[in-house]
Amino acid sequence: MTESFPEIRDAVRQLCAGFPGEYWRETDRERAYPTAFVKALTEAGYLSVLIPEEYGGSGLGIEAAAAILEEIQKAGCNGAACHAQMYT
Repeated sequence: MTESFPEIRDAVRQLCAGFPGEYWRETDRERAYPTAFVKALTEAGYLSVLIPEEYGGSGLGIEAAAAILEEIQKAGCNGAACHAQMYT
C-alpha cells in the first residue's frame, strides 16, 4: 500500500526536523506552549488544510490532515498542540 499525500508528508517531516528533542524537552520543562512549532506549521499552511480555499485554506480534507498529524507524531513532535488549530 502506498502512502497518501507523499509530498505533504515529506515537507512535514522536513519541517519537524527543525524542532528536535531538545526543543520539546525545554517546552515541557517550562510548561510552555510550542509557539514556534505551531507558527511554523501555520506559515507552511498545514494548519489550514481543512479550511476551504475560498476562506484562505487549502481545502484538502480530513485525509490530508490525518497525514500531517501522523508525520508530526512520527517525528516526535506534539500533534496535540496543533490538532485543534486545524478546525478553527
